Amino acid sequence: MNHAPQSPAETAAAQAQQRVDEHINAGGHFRLEAGAGAGKTYSLVKALKRLILTQGTSLLQRGQRVACITFTEVARDEIARDIEMHPAILVETIHAFSWAFMMPFQSALRELVGSIENRQEKIEAVGGIGTKSVTYDLGFFGVDEHRVTLSHDDIPSFMARLLERPKFRAMLKQAFPVIFIDEYQDTDPHFMAALTTHLFTPSAKPQIGLFGDHWQTIYRNEYTLADFPNVEEIGKRSNFRSAPAIVDVLNRLRPELPQHVSDPAAYGEARFFHVNAYVGVRTNTGHSKADLPDAVKAPVTEALKERLIAEGWDFAPEKTKVLMLTHNALAAQQGYPTIAAIFDRNEAFAKKEDPTIAFLADTLEPMIRAYTGGHFGEMFRILGGKPPLSRHANKVEWRTDMDRLNELRADGTVGDVLDYLKETQRPRLPDKVALRENNIHQLGTEVLEDEEKHITRHRRLRAVPYSEVVELVRFLEGHTPFATQHSVKGAEFENVLVLLGGGWNHYNWPGLMELLHTKRITDRNTKGYHRARNLFYVAISRPKVRLAVLATQTISQAGLAAASDLFGAGSVIGLTV
Repeated sequence: MNHAPQSPAETAAAQAQQRVDEHINAGGHFRLEAGAGAGKTYSLVKALKRLILTQGTSLLQRGQRVACITFTEVARDEIARDIEMHPAILVETIHAFSWAFMMPFQSALRELVGSIENRQEKIEAVGGIGTKSVTYDLGFFGVDEHRVTLSHDDIPSFMARLLERPKFRAMLKQAFPVIFIDEYQDTDPHFMAALTTHLFTPSAKPQIGLFGDHWQTIYRNEYTLADFPNVEEIGKRSNFRSAPAIVDVLNRLRPELPQHVSDPAAYGEARFFHVNAYVGVRTNTGHSKADLPDAVKAPVTEALKERLIAEGWDFAPEKTKVLMLTHNALAAQQGYPTIAAIFDRNEAFAKKEDPTIAFLADTLEPMIRAYTGGHFGEMFRILGGKPPLSRHANKVEWRTDMDRLNELRADGTVGDVLDYLKETQRPRLPDKVALRENNIHQLGTEVLEDEEKHITRHRRLRAVPYSEVVELVRFLEGHTPFATQHSVKGAEFENVLVLLGGGWNHYNWPGLMELLHTKRITDRNTKGYHRARNLFYVAISRPKVRLAVLATQTISQAGLAAASDLFGAGSVIGLTV
């Protein structure tokens, strides 16, 4: 039987996987550094499947499991599904894993709670900790006569402090002889620091495997590679996503992890456009320097899109994404600025990690669409079953409820809609959303001084015009070609147009381009440089076939030289404005 020869990307991936297998066999710690498009999750799942094959039975016989700690619930579900939920593997988020490990040790948890200085007033107000049970279910800190509830942020911090103690490290090793950490670069810094200090020694157990890419750190404040002693780096030098023209740009930007492509002959393009020729007045605010005014920027962007369309680009949402600087910039254009301003992390709403956004986007809005379209079977399917509508009165009641709900969607707030759903139960609020509603009811209308962030966010979300939710869902369902760099981490598209401009002082794109050329990285600018570089890398690594970057701020000669170094001199194009 003839087998097709391996592609360069497949060969590089096989070499990396072999090194992972060798490290697992030897019992040493390792870090798989998988750049954009390399297939990081594939490698992680393949390593887990190998452990299942070679050690699964013996692990279960000893009452042990391999732990796979993920950054998000979405990743947890994907990995668990890929390994068919094998009982020898525990796949959980950092919070779920840590709490399950810590929960039985109530005495130690009470000790940790008692050591937090800014919680003492609350604790003393109810007579101290005593023998109160310590729980984690509401996600915010609270204490009453019977129990202490931990906040979301307490969990990885407490886990890190328990790992300082040999007793708990021994128990962790006994339960989980191997631990994999997905997206290590975004994992809680307290937890990672505890691993570095106490577990990354040559003879320490459990064996730890880190999977991720420090160039794609966009959720934490540390943007450079942490020092992990006694952890062997394994570079996965593959790119299964992008055409050679795009991978060439990535390799010039990141020469220390050169990637091999899947098809060396595949068509692709990568170009950098700038508007240095513009001679009119440019912006000069705290957040935006030397950028085109909005009245000029919009037609320039449209003109470039028309040019790209004439050259073969298809700007249908399923084909092409326009990546904007931040979700706030996109949100203002798309019609949901208040929602974007509420959340610290765009993923909370862009990837529906927030339970209220998820409910409104995945249940309520599809249900309303089904109702208004006359697809009542689909409406009841979304609701989980068909209610008895045999009597005319039932039908009138349903129609009245749905019509009123439609009115609130148009004229009311998110809070108005949630309050109405609590009254009608059509549909019933999910447990997590109902819990937040109940928490706010119990805590009162005023924001408390030490109130947990997710409760405060829910308060603010209730005040948002519901019409913003409608526009957000339209964006999330792909009815617009726009997206942001943050919202597409891990995603891929046929074509990508990246818009680099002013609007947020965390990202200085002209400064990034200049530093890429001069290499003058100092203690003062290193954080901003790496933060912008990482986001730039995430953005330009999304397309499969065509990449265009439009810089609307003035780019210095050094910055243009960097663009020429990355894209090639013939692919750096000045636009006439």
